[in-house]
Amino acid sequence: MPLNNSRFIVFEGLDGAGTTTQAAKLQAHFTRRGTPSFLTNEPTSEPIGTFIRRLLTGGEAGPDGGPYRPGEHSMGLLFAADRLAHSRSIQSHLDSGEHVVCDRYLLSSMAYQTLDPDVSGEWVVDVNYGCAVPDVTVFIAVPVDVCLARVGSRGAATSIYETKSHLETIARNYEALLPLYASRFGRVLRIDGTASVDDTHARIVEGLAI
Repeated sequence: MPLNNSRFIVFEGLDGAGTTTQAAKLQAHFTRRGTPSFLTNEPTSEPIGTFIRRLLTGGEAGPDGGPYRPGEHSMGLLFAADRLAHSRSIQSHLDSGEHVVCDRYLLSSMAYQTLDPDVSGEWVVDVNYGCAVPDVTVFIAVPVDVCLARVGSRGAATSIYETKSHLETIARNYEALLPLYASRFGRVLRIDGTASVDDTHARIVEGLAI
């Protein structure tokens, strides 16, 4: 943790778990308290992150004219490149005394890219060497069926991962990889995300003691 006590707080969970909502509510909590903070997310809005978003939504055409879909090794490297560039911005905000709240980070890469059994959690950790290390990771646990219902209610374009079979596998990957992640990147605060948005937020604030 930086000497100025700014904290890097990451939100993780399945698509539909509420990471985006809860990250925004935590940043709003800091604002109400007059505490400087910076809200960010991955993939970022920078060039690498924008390219990743197009891949995730089928918006990048391949040689055959259809959606371009690289394998999970390639996606892992793209996410790592985006994250390493992102880390410079994260560290800058921390150094200036701001808390940094990030919607998704390295644990997502571990859980999602290991959809390919040839990709290991250790490999994902290795290719992300040098990235900013969170002070705490908030893992929002929500059953797959609840996540899918929430995703469906958005009315927005879905990503390539937002299917029941994929999310069930990703949920198992999260559980299997959490011990490795915690051993390398520190504290994980597990939160039941099935409660209301406000109740979940209250549990997060209490768990973070901020």
